[in-house]
Amino acid sequence: MGKLLSLLARDESTCCTPKTYDVFLDFENAAPTDLEREVYEEVDHVLRQSEIVLDEIQCYKLPFQGCVVALRHESLADYAPMPRNGASV
Repeated sequence: MGKLLSLLARDESTCCTPKTYDVFLDFENAAPTDLEREVYEEVDHVLRQSEIVLDEIQCYKLPFQGCVVALRHESLADYAPMPRNGASV
């Protein structure tokens, strides 16, 4: 599609460019033809599903995140010092 648009948008200032064409592409109101309808509906479905998946990924919280937050806010005074050399406290 990009190559097609670049061919249609050639600048007349270049000596070797072929004739340019006056073309208007209406992307907002484009609609599939009867032959394209099946593919269009399949792609539309996939794109809609991908939006749902992306929303779910953005809302996903890792299972250990709650533990990390709890450990960061936990007072160190609640923990007994670790014994050295296997000695009991």
